[in-house]
Amino acid sequence: MKKKTFSDILGDISDAGAARMRKKVPEWADTPGIEFPTKLATEQCSSSATAAYKAALARRICPGCRLLADLTGGLGVDCAAFSGISEKVVYNEMDPVLAAAVERNFARLGIGNVTFSSVEVTEETLPGLVSDGPDLIFLDPARRSGTGRKVFLLEDCSPDVLRLKAGLLAAAPDVLVKLSPMADISMVCDRLGPEVRELHVVGADGECKELLAWLQRGWSGGCSIVAECLSFTAAEESAAAPQLLPGREALGGVLFEPSATLLKAGCFNLLCSRLGLVKLGRFTHLYLAPEYSESLKEHGKLFSIKEVHPFDNRSIKALGKAFPKCSVTSRNLPISSDALAKRMGVAQGDTHIFAFTADFTGAPSERLMAVTERI
Repeated sequence: MKKKTFSDILGDISDAGAARMRKKVPEWADTPGIEFPTKLATEQCSSSATAAYKAALARRICPGCRLLADLTGGLGVDCAAFSGISEKVVYNEMDPVLAAAVERNFARLGIGNVTFSSVEVTEETLPGLVSDGPDLIFLDPARRSGTGRKVFLLEDCSPDVLRLKAGLLAAAPDVLVKLSPMADISMVCDRLGPEVRELHVVGADGECKELLAWLQRGWSGGCSIVAECLSFTAAEESAAAPQLLPGREALGGVLFEPSATLLKAGCFNLLCSRLGLVKLGRFTHLYLAPEYSESLKEHGKLFSIKEVHPFDNRSIKALGKAFPKCSVTSRNLPISSDALAKRMGVAQGDTHIFAFTADFTGAPSERLMAVTERI
């Protein structure tokens, strides 16, 4: 086999990047000459959908934005979206090779209101990067250590937003920070301080993709958590009481499974009053809807309940035989979804069986299994 040259390796990287980008940002992948210089850049960049979300949020934060500074530009997908809502955009990327490739890409894409730089973002360099007084600053700190290990604590990311916070808010009235979807929301709000006005949980393709923290200079009115167009505070969720069924006989109709973003946001009891739902258990984040609702599908998945059985060895064995091809979800039980599916001996299929602990207002709690079909 012929040994690959360095040019061949670069070509392989670009080809693999183009294939990955065709799913995430198809309009870029279809543009002739677009460069994807590193695998990491294509893996970590935003998709068209999440970039559009950030641009829409930036427009709401700063209508008529004059200058937006993206200090951690990466592959430039977010920056390209920002160029559509701001008169001018500053793109800065600490990797000079990546920055040069993005500048060439923007020229091919016809984006002309962006200026480019390649400077490491530190407390010392920050004043020079934001000397023109941006209306809004965006940062997406790298969530990998120098050895490539994934990190989640704010101070372990690069650049360190905690160290830069005072300088960022001194330079711009509003700062938007992208964080790992694995980060703990309450910890993020606590660590970033009272200036956090909103914390957005952003999803795409049924997954939680990122967290966005909006910091505003002088803000001390508390943090609102935003997910799936629902906005609430941690205090509101804490004070909310779940609406429960009176007994097992009332369990039927339409089962609602919240989206990954709502679950990440911690919107549990509030869903009852906000969306008109009944919770299946105090700690079971599955719900009943009074009827099918197309608008409810925007917030999660809907299933029609066909049968309800006790969660016991007899039912597990019988349902495994009756539905050898089904999906299985276990909630608030001492067994995982995968382990339960293995115990039932089933493979993936259209039927969906939910196993869960149910709490009632007029009867003892029960462990149950519901056979459903996706609506």
